[in-house]
Amino acid sequence: MEYTTLGNTGTTVSKLCFGTWRFGRETGGIVETEREEAHELLDAAWDQGINFIDTANVYGDPDGTSEEWIGEWLADHDREDFVIASKVYFPFDGWGEPGPNDSGLGRKHIRAQIEGTLERLGTDYLDLYYIHRWDENTPIRETLRTLTELVREGKVNYLGASSMAAWKLTKALWTSDVEGLERFDVTQPMFNAAKTDDVGDYLDVCADQDIAVCPYSPLAGGFLTGKYEREADGTVVAPDGSRGSLTDLFEDRYTSATAWEVLEAVESVADELDATPAQVSLRWLMAQDRFTCVPIVGARTPDQLAENVGAVDLELSDEQFDRIDDARGADDGGYR
Repeated sequence: MEYTTLGNTGTTVSKLCFGTWRFGRETGGIVETEREEAHELLDAAWDQGINFIDTANVYGDPDGTSEEWIGEWLADHDREDFVIASKVYFPFDGWGEPGPNDSGLGRKHIRAQIEGTLERLGTDYLDLYYIHRWDENTPIRETLRTLTELVREGKVNYLGASSMAAWKLTKALWTSDVEGLERFDVTQPMFNAAKTDDVGDYLDVCADQDIAVCPYSPLAGGFLTGKYEREADGTVVAPDGSRGSLTDLFEDRYTSATAWEVLEAVESVADELDATPAQVSLRWLMAQDRFTCVPIVGARTPDQLAENVGAVDLELSDEQFDRIDDARGADDGGYR
């Protein structure tokens, strides 16, 4: 495993983060990762040198299941060996039907949710606490003041932000600077080689402000593994049990004409390196040089996780990196 400093923080993390959104998650009546499987995956991640674990208070059915299972596993390990991230924003149903203050980024909801998250994880603090989305109904000043209190109380080390418009991230950073509040040091956008829209401006802000990027869906929902096929009429054929067969949104979200061109470029590089398309796609993210980029991988099995970790051993030439960028229609900054 390789390790890197997480953006402008003083914390060192593995170059891959293990994502746990599948833990206890039901899709179409199917539980994607059961409790025993979750613990086996956490064992495999640790054995592979991954020390960075990502979860959220709403992962699992009911909400909080993922955090609970991680907490059970952490009880048999040294908490200080790990960098743990969780999130807050969405309505939380882990205590029953959500009430009017059981969502958003107001002081009341954040305060309640951090206590629940810490209890489920069995820890006194989080290394990283993300706002899961932007809250249009709460002033960002209130949110940042509340999060700053958590940092100063020792309950949170660093702050992160997930998906939002670039101008909103800029507004939050400006508010932090003007008000003397803690800043967002890490972001978690959807960013992968196949996604070529609505990401450039956001990443420009991250590069300018030395903010780490921990992209979710780094393999475009499995599309960049090369396991999907395109029929003559343009429809996508998905293997049984794959993301494409579980969700109707897969084709609209991941399989644009440009995405197929990117996949072709990724597969050509993989052939040259005797690697898999997944490994090349992950290495392309890790090789971003304008900001620290730590992809979040959500493998279903230890074998898949081992394959993902194999990306660390690859090195893309400038020509190979540019070939993928060219397929994306990238500009000189490396983004479309």
